[in-house]
Amino acid sequence: LTRFGVLQIMDEIKNKFVGKWKLDRSERFEDFLRECGVNFFVRKMAGMASPVSEISVKEDDKVHISMVTSFMTQEDCFKLGEEFEKDMRGNKMVGKPSVVDGKIIIEYTPTDPSIKPQKVTREVINGELVQTMEIGDVTCKRFMKRMDSEV
Repeated sequence: LTRFGVLQIMDEIKNKFVGKWKLDRSERFEDFLRECGVNFFVRKMAGMASPVSEISVKEDDKVHISMVTSFMTQEDCFKLGEEFEKDMRGNKMVGKPSVVDGKIIIEYTPTDPSIKPQKVTREVINGELVQTMEIGDVTCKRFMKRMDSEV
């Protein structure tokens, strides 16, 4: 990416995604967690949680995405096109972020070959943040509503 291309994409992210988003509804979330190997108790707790996601862009062109619930916080912080490391429930993953057709896409490759790779796509559709999470043959969608008018 050229510097100009990065600036254009960062402007698009700032205009479409930046702000706080609260979960409204989910499709196949428990199936997704089961495929990830999450135990029954944690799946039930996660299913009852009302997470808030916050997306921001830092001065150094880093995108910061957090998902906060009453019992856990997940965070991704990355520069476009640069891989980053993440610990997902005790599994080390390498995240590869990109923006394609206005969607933020992160492909997670586990360092342990016995763990399945995951793909998370975020896009704004009809004013909702739609987070599509894929693992194996399971696709989960989580729909979030904007909590504030930050742009």
